[in-house]
Amino acid sequence: MNKAQVMLTFDDGTRDHLDASRHLDQWGLKGVFAIVPKMVGSVGFLTPGDLQDMKARGHFVCNHSYGHLWNGQGAPKDGLRPHPPADILADAIAGRETLNTAGFHGDFLCPPFGTMNIGGNEQLEELMKEFRWIRMTVGAPIPAEMGHWIPTGGKRLYPHGCGGKLVGIAAAADVRHPGQLSETLENATRNGALAILVFHSVCHVVGETMNIPWNLFVDEISYMAEMVRAGRLECVVPTDLVGDEV
Repeated sequence: MNKAQVMLTFDDGTRDHLDASRHLDQWGLKGVFAIVPKMVGSVGFLTPGDLQDMKARGHFVCNHSYGHLWNGQGAPKDGLRPHPPADILADAIAGRETLNTAGFHGDFLCPPFGTMNIGGNEQLEELMKEFRWIRMTVGAPIPAEMGHWIPTGGKRLYPHGCGGKLVGIAAAADVRHPGQLSETLENATRNGALAILVFHSVCHVVGETMNIPWNLFVDEISYMAEMVRAGRLECVVPTDLVGDEV
């Protein structure tokens, strides 16, 4: 059986991700950091120097869209107005161009606000033409003749070395679901599968939904790092699966 794999993705590019990346270094792990270029250098967010430092230490800096636009689906979001599909696509492309120019992986996209922010399979097809690799959130990948994706369904594991352009997450760090990451990794090791995990803020004072306190982050990373040391798990980034950019 293949060794299980894990991909550690971090959304939004908040400043605490610099500390998260340094903690990963202590264990020899690599992180995938999805950045909102419009916010780089703003209060509470990573700086250009932080991103270059993280890249130099072997972490993978990719695209979370230029301005984190929302399409209006789901609960109202204070201070945000909805945007049509053309704006969502343009925002993702703007993020790509900005990050590629800076020497990062703009062609690798983690769309903001989850799968529901993609307004149907036609828009998803457009994104798939523009990007080398896309990490969704919830949803079920289905055959191409049926439209590739439905925005409902559970999180899931993927085959070892999954080389597909479109994937979803297997689990999210969330204070409402303690033990979810470790349980997911145990399932992955039993099946020799790939688990894609997602983190948001990792330094909340007490923890709030997917914004977790630092001690919980440390515990989760320590657990998976021991699995790596035991030879049960391998930590990967997107180019380990789909190859280097062309």
